[in-house]
Amino acid sequence: MKLQNLSINRKLMLITMLTSSVALVLLAASFLIYDLTEFRHFLSEDLTTQAEVIGYNSAAAMAFKDEAAASVTLSALKAKEDIVAAVLYDPRGQVFAQYVRANIAKPVLPSDIPQASGYRFRGSYLEVFHGVSLNGEPLGTLFLQSDMSQWDSRAKSYGTFLALLMFVSALIALLIASKLQTLISRPILRLEDTMRVVSEKKNYEVRALKFYDDEIGRLIDGFNTMLAEIQQQDMALQGANDELKTRTEELEVEIVNRKQTQEELLTAKRAAEDASRAKSAFLANMSHELRTPLNAIIGYSEMIEEEIQDTGQIQNIQDVQKIESAGKHLLALINDVLDLSKIEAGKMGLHLESFDVAAMVREMASTLQPTIAKNANTLELSLSDDLGTMRSDITKVRQILVNLLSNACKFTDHGTISVSADRSKDQQWIRFRVADSGIGISEKQQENLFKEFAQADVSIARKYGGTGLGLAICHRFAQLMGGNINVESDLGKGSLFTVHLPAQAVADASGRVPSKPEADAEPPAKKQKPQADTILVIDDDPVVRDLMNRFVTKLGFNVVTATSGEEGLKIAKKLRPMLITLDVVMSELDGWGVLTRLKDDPELAKIPVIMLTIVDNEVKGLSMGASSYLVKPVDRDRLAELIEKYRAGGEAGDSQNVPVGAGVTPGKNGPTRSESDSRSRRN
Repeated sequence: MKLQNLSINRKLMLITMLTSSVALVLLAASFLIYDLTEFRHFLSEDLTTQAEVIGYNSAAAMAFKDEAAASVTLSALKAKEDIVAAVLYDPRGQVFAQYVRANIAKPVLPSDIPQASGYRFRGSYLEVFHGVSLNGEPLGTLFLQSDMSQWDSRAKSYGTFLALLMFVSALIALLIASKLQTLISRPILRLEDTMRVVSEKKNYEVRALKFYDDEIGRLIDGFNTMLAEIQQQDMALQGANDELKTRTEELEVEIVNRKQTQEELLTAKRAAEDASRAKSAFLANMSHELRTPLNAIIGYSEMIEEEIQDTGQIQNIQDVQKIESAGKHLLALINDVLDLSKIEAGKMGLHLESFDVAAMVREMASTLQPTIAKNANTLELSLSDDLGTMRSDITKVRQILVNLLSNACKFTDHGTISVSADRSKDQQWIRFRVADSGIGISEKQQENLFKEFAQADVSIARKYGGTGLGLAICHRFAQLMGGNINVESDLGKGSLFTVHLPAQAVADASGRVPSKPEADAEPPAKKQKPQADTILVIDDDPVVRDLMNRFVTKLGFNVVTATSGEEGLKIAKKLRPMLITLDVVMSELDGWGVLTRLKDDPELAKIPVIMLTIVDNEVKGLSMGASSYLVKPVDRDRLAELIEKYRAGGEAGDSQNVPVGAGVTPGKNGPTRSESDSRSRRN
């Protein structure tokens, strides 16, 4: 059994016994060693004295060479039982006379005789050498040898006595320890019994009995205090358990109710999803239905305005301009609602391309110059020298800046508007800042600034107009490109909008794709000379064909129209025009099929194709090979700019000089929708 596993009373007794026994052993050993050492010294002195007496008595015999007298003197040592042998050596070291105890057959005599007197212990013998002299003249040496029998006898007797003493002392110590250990073990054992009762019966009302006020007494007090606390906690726990049971029953009822509610919510969710799909379908259909008459209204308004200006009857031009303005305003509302619907549905894509930031900002500022001058405002541009290029969706970047700048112009009168752009130190971010000295925005109004259909103030909405979508769409576009937009403003002092956009936007899996790279080299076309001044218009809407014919003819081009996709392919094959404009929504063969067949034909693949359509899917059009993508109603200035660019690029046969993505060349192309649609509506 291990010492650690013994009971506490046995441990106390064992510790007491070990302590007392070790003390007794050390004391007895010390006493025995001291006594034997002193007795040994006594024996050596006694034998030395006897040697001096024998030597003195033998001096005369050795002087007269009387061996018999010397032997008689040595034989007197028979009275000393411990002396084994006695020898007289002459000066030459020869034995002169000797005595050997009767029971010793052959004594062990020393091989060498020391010159000086003294004693030594050799083996189990004590040997003494003493010089013999007469009147100062050395006569020889006396040798005495004792067997230490007295020392051995004394050691045995003392050892026996000390052993008996230790045994008796140990018995007494055991008796005393067995009585005294209860002073410590009894309260601890009682405490253990109390603990066992509490543990087995879970009865926290039991208390341990206190015997003394020592450390064990304080330990018992602490144990009793702990039991009292546990008793209180146990009572509280029982109350909590009862409450928990009641609450559990209530929760079970609540879970049943929540399951029912969840089922109702799932039903409502499905209904909401169905409603959302119906809304998306409705918006798509309404977009087509509304854009078609708007295309005619805006197109003919622009044509009538030009004809009135040509005839000089400008008194009616304001009415036409109002019609055109109302049409463009309605178009802007439709575009905003569709954009927001696409963003919410996760179908808004990014068309990534590289463009010069400074050129884009200057072009945007130049386009909005009439809007800036309308309220007699002054524009300040501050562009960092290290702006360089950024890869992002130029249309959405431009739309964000146009919205912010248009808002600044609308809410500022005879003030200063500043636009700045710079690049972060790590070259990873582009920061645009649009500041004005206008009416400002209060802190409360800023909370709803980027929420859909939420105006900052009803009175502002009545005075300045707007639907509350412009800044919400800017905010969504910034997030879509991985950036953010924030505002700092004081009421009556102006506002500062800051847009942070990554210099290298990353396309994700939500339908956003990078811009289409330049087409690989196509097989050489036939040697037939292309119609460099001819533009082919493929559209099944007679209004569009009429408007395009009149507009493009004024630009100095020949116009050929086709009412279907098949007819357009035949005309393109025959004439090989400089440029083709193509609608998507057509009966039989739609615009996507026509575009695919154009790009698959080596003779027609290099002819630039501008998509003019109601369908707002620029990403798909550019990825299929379209050079540019404009959504009806088309901004005529923008269309004219693109046509002039392709004419400047050369004839159709040399169209390799014109990039496939020319419709989105940085710094020259505007957004796919009319840049006059600034969507200048503050929340």
